[in-house]
Amino acid sequence: MPLRSTRQKKFEERRHLIGGSILLTLLFAGHYIPVMVTLVLMVVVTWMALIAFSGVMAVVLISGVAFAIPFGLLAQRGWHGLGEVFLGPVECAEISLEISVLFSMVVGAIIWVRRLLRAKQAGFDEVIGACNLYMWIATIYGCLYTVISKFNPHSFHFHEALTVGDPTAVMRRNFNELYYFSFVTQTTLGYGDIIPIGHLARSLAISQAIIGQFYVAVVLTYILNLWIQNLGQHVDRKDTGFQPPKKHTD
Repeated sequence: MPLRSTRQKKFEERRHLIGGSILLTLLFAGHYIPVMVTLVLMVVVTWMALIAFSGVMAVVLISGVAFAIPFGLLAQRGWHGLGEVFLGPVECAEISLEISVLFSMVVGAIIWVRRLLRAKQAGFDEVIGACNLYMWIATIYGCLYTVISKFNPHSFHFHEALTVGDPTAVMRRNFNELYYFSFVTQTTLGYGDIIPIGHLARSLAISQAIIGQFYVAVVLTYILNLWIQNLGQHVDRKDTGFQPPKKHTD
């Protein structure tokens, strides 16, 4: 294997490990981190992957346009959402950043899935990448749930323990709770502490459960099978003492 390819694989492994660690940290510690900081870290994770896939210019264009359009529209409406609910500049910036993360991750996920399904062999970096993509799907839906809950505060019913104070304000701001709800839905745990009651929220929850199970059954299984095959071939070569022929260069 060429040295350049080995270095590239090491870089991919580190990138996947860093990205996955950040997303897991946000899942466990996100409740103690300001939402804007959480979203900025998600942007960093998204950019790490998209730059490797499409280059810097494409990333800046996708993320910038996805942020600028909703922020500009909300500014024109005097910082009011649907139903004339006043959000304010900070919350509008938060919504726009969520939409930017959402669109960037959707584009990255589509490119990522195509690359994984076209792979003929898989190493440790592809396995970590496939696991990270599972978390990406949950993050995408977490952003979707948060955006629709801010435009329609009655999209979800929160358990009483989560609705201390003004229930509408809580439902409009709780990205971390809906990020948690996204993982609960995708893994089909269904604890029932957060319940989708709006039609769009219910439709998204059903689609996420289907996509999450389909991803594990098809994409992740495919990559794991390739990885196991490669490990088996590696063990066979060691047992037989097979050495690939060296290429001679004049």
